Amino acid sequence: MLITGFEDHPLVDGSYLLDDPVFWAIHVLQIGVIGLTDIEEAFGVDIVYAEELEDQVFDHDHWPVFSVPLRSTGNIHIVYRNLVGDMGLDYVLTHPNLPDDFGLASIVADFIGPGMSWPELITIAHQPPTADDRTLLDAAGRLLILLPALGDTDLPDTAVPTVAAALSELTTSPDPNHIAEILLRNDKAYWQPATWDQLSNGATVCDEPRSRRYGIPWECATDQDVTVTRALTGT
Repeated sequence: MLITGFEDHPLVDGSYLLDDPVFWAIHVLQIGVIGLTDIEEAFGVDIVYAEELEDQVFDHDHWPVFSVPLRSTGNIHIVYRNLVGDMGLDYVLTHPNLPDDFGLASIVADFIGPGMSWPELITIAHQPPTADDRTLLDAAGRLLILLPALGDTDLPDTAVPTVAAALSELTTSPDPNHIAEILLRNDKAYWQPATWDQLSNGATVCDEPRSRRYGIPWECATDQDVTVTRALTGT
């Protein structure tokens, strides 16, 4: 697998982790919210096993990668960038109409994001599986793997129960509704939830300056902004 910026790094297929409820607990905690410091209590997992799995997920010599094929023929690659001294979680969009791979979001020391709005996340989560989609076949998996890249002030009433349903399906949390509420409603540790606007040319931009999709509603979006929006929405 070739992803711009990762050509010389030890990327490995992370799909072997997707059936493990403890992985999903570890993954959603990358959101960095306050109030979920006890993984054992929040997700009902064995702490010793969770620590062992964390060693695999954050192994400096093996960087798990997960890929979500998009209906638009693009892909979002989720990379656990386990670089010594520069650990992070990167969301990279690849698409034939983009000249270079596009970094949607990065959860690192200098945070970049958010990468997508709630409608975009839901569209991707509920898209029909593609012929190449062999690792994240279900909506719950796509929803949770992409959730750390979300940042949206305008969440519908259905957001918490939707995330709770995914948590209930993929984790052993004794109270998925409470966990979903914390994940979605608490302020993020790395960027503030953004307001998203659709411009007249169809591009969707947000008001968070840390986002690579930052834009001002009355300004013209670039061709790249339009392509990214169409890639995520399948339009």
